[in-house]
Amino acid sequence: MPWRRLTPFLLAVYAVIHVRWAVAGAPRFDSFGESFIPGAWTPVALAAAALAANLLFDRTRHRWAVAVLGWVAGAGMVLYSFMFALDLVSMLFGEFTAADWTGFLIRGLGVACGVLTLLGAIAALRRARGACPRCGRLSAAHPGAPRTDPAPWWAYAGAYSALAGAVARLAAELAAGLPWSPTAPVGLVFLLLYAAAGSLLPLALAHRWGRIWPRWVAPLAGRDVPRWIVLIPAFMVGGGLVAYFGLVGGTYLVRGEFGAFPPWWVLTVVPGYTLWGIGLLVAAGSYLGATKPACPGRT
Repeated sequence: MPWRRLTPFLLAVYAVIHVRWAVAGAPRFDSFGESFIPGAWTPVALAAAALAANLLFDRTRHRWAVAVLGWVAGAGMVLYSFMFALDLVSMLFGEFTAADWTGFLIRGLGVACGVLTLLGAIAALRRARGACPRCGRLSAAHPGAPRTDPAPWWAYAGAYSALAGAVARLAAELAAGLPWSPTAPVGLVFLLLYAAAGSLLPLALAHRWGRIWPRWVAPLAGRDVPRWIVLIPAFMVGGGLVAYFGLVGGTYLVRGEFGAFPPWWVLTVVPGYTLWGIGLLVAAGSYLGATKPACPGRT
């Protein structure tokens, strides 16, 4: 695949840039810096591990160890650059400035390298398990699970936990007073996206209408919902919330650093966001398996 050949080059570029910044000093980023994870050499180490994994993925020896290395390095790069999601939000709401481009580009490169490394690790793990390289199943040609099958209980638990977290966070904001007008264009867009990500998205992950278009979507009723429409925002929003509020926000809570916000507000918002993210990831895991297409590649 073309991306397999491109990944080592992108990782080398990412590593060289960070080596230069570690030696000569990094440029000025926004108030949070490039990442919440400390250490000038941290991204260099992650890129080096990811590069080593990508160069070893096709080897026949130590496949399990190489696959695990790829998973750890790829996930580490995505986690290190997870504020890329905040850059996208800033662009959406018009808060992006010319000074933010350096952080946006390097974080975007880090996320791309991490995702590509994870894809390579998935392929390597399938080879190590002797599974189908197309679908990852161990059995012969598999028809795939019917989308009409009900989701397991833990998918509903994740979906409704996400909904509860989103409601708790919004309730705290309403109690404290919205910092922006809900009738302004930016405020209205935020509320619409919030409602979609906090209610429509988690419920779609667990309920049948998230897998098969319901009757009220007249032109598409009865057809399969493209899985990427649901999975991509679920993993992006869920992963971003867990990383930002679960890891970073949780660290501030442990330290007792509430900033200018009242403790009750922080103790509601941070756990609410974290529960929202965890719930999305749990429900998305069920949806991923439930919507896996049939694989005719095994005989």
